[in-house]
Amino acid sequence: MLKDARLWTAVVALAVGVVLIGRAAIPGRPPTVAAQSVPEIRYVCRESGEVFTLPMAGSPLAHPKTGRTTLVPARYDEKRKRWLPGPPVEIMHRKGLLKPAS
Repeated sequence: MLKDARLWTAVVALAVGVVLIGRAAIPGRPPTVAAQSVPEIRYVCRESGEVFTLPMAGSPLAHPKTGRTTLVPARYDEKRKRWLPGPPVEIMHRKGLLKPAS
């Protein structure tokens, strides 16, 4: 039985199939994102109105001084000449309002 070539061919084919299907079915790790590739945008505090330039992340973010989650993405109001709270990052990106801080 151990000398039967058909048995060993089937075992090897099964092993190769398991490896190939396993690699296709189980995704690998996503690539790491370098800190330099994350754009910085303006955030404004909903309570104090302070403006911060921070790496883009979800919202709301924690205020660096108080620790409370009051920072939201900011949009610049041309009429008032100041930064105002804007919609979430996803909506700003979709509407074209999201511009990196420079």
